[in-house]
Amino acid sequence: MQRSLGASRHTVQASKPRAAALRQPGRRSGLAVLAIAAPVRDEVSSAQQQQQSGDSLTSAAVAAAASRGRVVLESPEELKSTWEHRGWTFGACALLAATLAQGLAQVDSLGSAAGAGAAVLAAYYMADVGTAFYHWGVDNYGDGNTPVFGGQIAAFQGHHQRPWTITEREFCNNMHKLFRPASFFAAGLAGMAAAGAPALWDIWSSSFLFLCCMSQQFHAWSHMKKSELPGAIVALQDAGLLISRRDHGAHHKAPFNCKYSIVSGWCNPLLDGDCPENSVWMKLEKWIHEKYGVEPRGWYEPSEQWKEQERTVA
Repeated sequence: MQRSLGASRHTVQASKPRAAALRQPGRRSGLAVLAIAAPVRDEVSSAQQQQQSGDSLTSAAVAAAASRGRVVLESPEELKSTWEHRGWTFGACALLAATLAQGLAQVDSLGSAAGAGAAVLAAYYMADVGTAFYHWGVDNYGDGNTPVFGGQIAAFQGHHQRPWTITEREFCNNMHKLFRPASFFAAGLAGMAAAGAPALWDIWSSSFLFLCCMSQQFHAWSHMKKSELPGAIVALQDAGLLISRRDHGAHHKAPFNCKYSIVSGWCNPLLDGDCPENSVWMKLEKWIHEKYGVEPRGWYEPSEQWKEQERTVA
């Protein structure tokens, strides 16, 4: 018996992994998912609600959003970058740049230059793999109350409900959530570089952490039309060097169990396999369930909290 999984190109065999038993009537997943994201609101209703809470939207801001055909999901101020956002984002970038510069300063031969290039390439590919595993984890396990990762889980849940929101945020507003925790690691790497860490380590580690953080922006670009992007970004997407709208779009089709990478997508075919039963994800999910009794969200039909809401415009 097979269960059709929405618009995805995949299906899951009911007998694997013990799916018939896992989907017994009335049985819920071992991890409850909280309703984090707010419902979609048009400009008028949003303004009314904001006014009632004492934080009104200006009519000019609403008119400007409407003229662009956009939905005001939060107040305009909440989508803008603050000095705190800029501080975390550019502060972490400066630390990573210092570490990279320290490593590159030790490149003094053709052989060491080749090693530096290989380190950057390795960081690029490993960031693709790393973001895929992280994305899979927050999509399938935990909720908004999970220690340490709860905020990210809630954010990804909200993103599945309203994927266009990521394109509305200013750069540092969007990026500081990753660069803020990364800044502590960046400071550690800068300290190691100053203490004389190997050049290849400096180059690889700074490149890897930077690309993992920048994946949030690559992700945002993958939700935008080509007409909305700079030509250089479109060229990188077309060349397969950055995740594209077409490639990432498959992840937003139920049951959201493939195409997890948000850097380039190079690792997706390897991790996804030819169907969910043969994917790395299914093997990991079965192992986790057998060892800890925890079921991933991907084994169930998507709940309302993970279904994309309809985008309405004024």
